[in-house]
Amino acid sequence: MSVARPTFSESWHRVAALRPKLRVSIHTHRQQFRGQTWCVLSDAANNKHFRVSQPAYHLVALLNGRRTVSEAWQVCNDQFGDGAPTQGETIQLLGQLYVSNLLRGDLPPDAQQVFERHRKRIRREITGQLMNFLFVRIPLIDPQRFLQRWEPAVGWVFGPIGLILWCCLLGAALYSLAGQTGELLQQASPQALLKTENLLWLYASFVAIKALHELGHGFACVHFGRREGVSGAVHTMGIMLLVLMPTPYVDASSSWAFRSKWRRAFVGAAGMYIELAVAAVAAIVWSQTAEGSLVHLIAYNMIFIASVSTLLFNGNPLLRYDGYYILSDLLEIANLSERSKQYLYYLARKYAYGIRNVPSPAHTAGERWWFAVYAVAALIYRMLICVGIILFVADKLFLVGVIMAMASAATWVIVPIGKFVQYLATNPELERTRSRAIGLTVLCIITATGFIAAAPMPDRARAQGVVEPVQLAVIHMAENGWIQLIQPDNTNVTGHQTFLIQATNQQLDTQYRQTKAQLSAAITRREQARRDDPAMLTALNDQAAALTERLDRIQSQLDDLNIQAPHDGVWVCPDIKRMQGVYVTRGQPVGYVAALDDLIIRVTADQNLGPRIGHDAIVEIRLEGRPEYTYDAQIQRIIQAGQRELPSASLGYAAGGTMVVSLEDQSGRRTTEPFFEVDLRPTDKEPDAPHLWAGQRVTVRFTLPAKPLAMQWWRSIRQLIQRRYSI
Repeated sequence: MSVARPTFSESWHRVAALRPKLRVSIHTHRQQFRGQTWCVLSDAANNKHFRVSQPAYHLVALLNGRRTVSEAWQVCNDQFGDGAPTQGETIQLLGQLYVSNLLRGDLPPDAQQVFERHRKRIRREITGQLMNFLFVRIPLIDPQRFLQRWEPAVGWVFGPIGLILWCCLLGAALYSLAGQTGELLQQASPQALLKTENLLWLYASFVAIKALHELGHGFACVHFGRREGVSGAVHTMGIMLLVLMPTPYVDASSSWAFRSKWRRAFVGAAGMYIELAVAAVAAIVWSQTAEGSLVHLIAYNMIFIASVSTLLFNGNPLLRYDGYYILSDLLEIANLSERSKQYLYYLARKYAYGIRNVPSPAHTAGERWWFAVYAVAALIYRMLICVGIILFVADKLFLVGVIMAMASAATWVIVPIGKFVQYLATNPELERTRSRAIGLTVLCIITATGFIAAAPMPDRARAQGVVEPVQLAVIHMAENGWIQLIQPDNTNVTGHQTFLIQATNQQLDTQYRQTKAQLSAAITRREQARRDDPAMLTALNDQAAALTERLDRIQSQLDDLNIQAPHDGVWVCPDIKRMQGVYVTRGQPVGYVAALDDLIIRVTADQNLGPRIGHDAIVEIRLEGRPEYTYDAQIQRIIQAGQRELPSASLGYAAGGTMVVSLEDQSGRRTTEPFFEVDLRPTDKEPDAPHLWAGQRVTVRFTLPAKPLAMQWWRSIRQLIQRRYSI
C-alpha cells in the first residue's frame, strides 16, 4: 500500500468488532462514471443517495449484521489487494453511511466518536438552511400519486415525437418573431418590465411558468424511471423562497438511480424544455396581438421569464440549478460543487500546510482540472449574483436590502473566518504542522493586506466615443427648388469655389424677369418726369429704389439655389441616388462637408469614470470590430457632467452602445443620466492601421495614475452607493 494510502489506522480498534448492515430499504444501482463502475445506494424512505466504488460496495455488502467489520475488510483486502479500501477509508465510509442513515447497527460510545453523529448532521442541515437564507425550501405535499396517474398521458412529450414537435414549435416561434427584434428588445428593458402596472402580472406569469417547470422535472423523472425499471419517485413538492419570493419546487433526486447519464441529464433539463415550449407559444401569441392589450403584455412576460431568465439562471452550471446537475451528469462527476471545494481544501492542506496522507477528492486527472476551474468560477459568480440580488432588493426595499447585506457578510465572511480560526487552533490533523500552518496563514494575510492597501496598481477604465471631423458643416437648402446638378458623393471640394448643388425655381425666375421689367419701366418714367414733371420725381425715385431692392433680394434667392462648399473637405450626401431632379424645400438637409484630415473623438464618460479623468491620463483607442489596431490620442477638453445629448445615437443602448438612453426619446440620443464629454485629438497610429473615418464608433481606454486596489475598490463602492441611493 502506498504512503498516500496507509493500510492501517490507529482508530481501527473502535470499529473492528462492529456488526452493522445496510438498511432493508436500500436499493443498489450500478452506473458508469468516467469509465469506472460505481454503485449508487438509494434509500426510498428519506430519498438519500450515496455513491461508492466497486471495492467499497463489496465491503459494505459483506456487512450482514453477523460478520464483523474486521472480517469483511479482510475478505475485501484478500480479493482486491491494493484496490481495497484501507482501514482509514473504511472508517470514513462507515461514518458517511451512518451519517446518511443508510447503515443500521448499535454503536458503542467510542465508535460514535469516530463517526459523525446523526444529531450533528441534522444540525448542519438546519444551519445550512438558515445560512442559505436567499433560497429557503419549504416542503408541502407528495405529488407522486398525481404524477403516476397522469404520466401515461404526458410522457410522450419526453420521447422522439415530443422532441420533434418541440423543435417545430420553436421554429414557428422564431419565424413569427422575424422582423420584430427591435420591439422585442425594447420591451426587455428594466423600466418597461418593472412598471407598477406590470408587477402583478409579471409575478403571476413567473409562478405559473415555474409550476410547469417543476412539473416537467417530476413527469420526466417518473417517465424515465418507469422506462428503466427503477422507482423514479418524486415525493416532495413545496415552495422555495427565492429571494423572499415564493416559487414552487420539486425534489427529483431519485433520477440519480438511472443508469443512463443522458436520461439523468434530460430530467435536469426537463424544466427548461417545458419553459422554452411555453416561451414559443407565448412568442406566437405576442406577435399576433395588438400592443397595449393585456394578452400582449402577459405573453411578453412569459417570453422573458421562460427564455432569457431561465437560460441565465436555470441553465447556468455555476449556480446549483438545472444547469449544474446537467453538467454534473454529462461529465459523470457526482457532487461537482462540494468536491470542487474539497479539492481546493485538499491542495491547501497538502501543499501549503504540509499535512500527510490527505485523501484527494479527485479520482482522475480530468477531475482535478474540472474541480480547480469550477470551484473558482462558481465562487466568483455566486458572489456576484448575491451582490446583484441584494442591490436589486435594496433598490425596492432599502431596509430589507441592508439586512440581507449584513446576513450575507456573516455568511460569506464572518462565519468562514471563525471556522477557519477554529480549524487552525484545534483540528487534530494539524498537530504536527500547526506552527507552519499558522505562520504561513499570517504571512499570507500580511502580504495580501499590504499588497491591496499599499501597492500602486494600474487604474484603467473604458468608454465609447465617436469620430467626428473638427470642421463639419451640415448643408441645408436655403430656398425651395428642383435639383438639376449635384456633386457625386465622397468628392473632395474646395471652400467657396466648388458648387455642391445647382437647383432651379421657375417661380423665382418669373418673379425676377417681371421685377426687372418693372424696374426698367420705372427708370424710363423717372427720366421722363425729370424733363416733364419734376413734382413726380421723388415718388418715381422711391418706386425705382423699392424695385431695385426687390430685384436684389430675388437675385440673392436665386444665388442660394447654387450651394458652394463652405470650406475644404469631402462632400458626403447619403441620399444622393434619389436627389437628382427632386424638389427640396427650404431648410431641408441634403448632405455635409467634412474635413476628414482633421478629426476629433468625442467620448462619453459616465458618472463613475468622468470625475476621475484628468489631462494627465494616457489614452489608447481601438476600433469597434478591429481591436488589433491601436491609436494614441491627447485629451483636448473635458466638459463636466451635465451633458444629456449624445454626440451620436450609435453610443446609445439602442444602437449597441454603452450609454443608457431614455425610452421616450425617438432619436436615441437622450440619456437617462448626465455624462462627461471628453474630446480627444488623435496623435499617432500603428504603421499598418487603417485611417479613422467620421462616424466610426471606437473604444477608448484611459490609463489613470496608479492607486492601491483598496482605494480603487473603496471609490467604486462609494460611487455605487451614492449613485443608487443618494447617500
